[in-house]
Amino acid sequence: MKDFLAPFGRLKLWPAVGAVALAVVFWGAARLSGVDFAIWQLVLLSLAALLANSVVNGMRADHEKAPPIVTTTVNEPSWRPFTEVNRWEDRLIFAEAKPGRFEGTNAKQQLVEVASERLRLRRGLSLTAQPDQCRALLGDPLFLFLTQPAPDCPTPRQLGEYLHAIEEI
Repeated sequence: MKDFLAPFGRLKLWPAVGAVALAVVFWGAARLSGVDFAIWQLVLLSLAALLANSVVNGMRADHEKAPPIVTTTVNEPSWRPFTEVNRWEDRLIFAEAKPGRFEGTNAKQQLVEVASERLRLRRGLSLTAQPDQCRALLGDPLFLFLTQPAPDCPTPRQLGEYLHAIEEI
């Protein structure tokens, strides 16, 4: 009920007394000029005008400034100077922000490409041709991550472990 009457809560006693006094003065001036008004109508009219003014003022926007809107975008430059790192960071943030769509993003495809290229260049292995040797070298979690569908982005800890294992190849 308090919220319902909130616009009326701004109405104070002295403005109401002033509105009644103004109505009485107007009635007196009208009587002197020969026009006859009922005083109760003028008092009700002035109080209605004061009430309407209070309601309109209650609906006015607050004078306090709203707190600034804090936004972060993926496209802001990172503190790291390397553009390739920024591109990877953007892709991983995008993959993490879209649950259930990690498999279709470039992030996982590029991780698979990097791991395959490192296996080919440093060990002479292929993920598709020699899966048993790659599994032994990479370990089960990373091998399954690279070869099986992963609907969600791994946690930052898991991703760090996977990247560390890829670097160790």
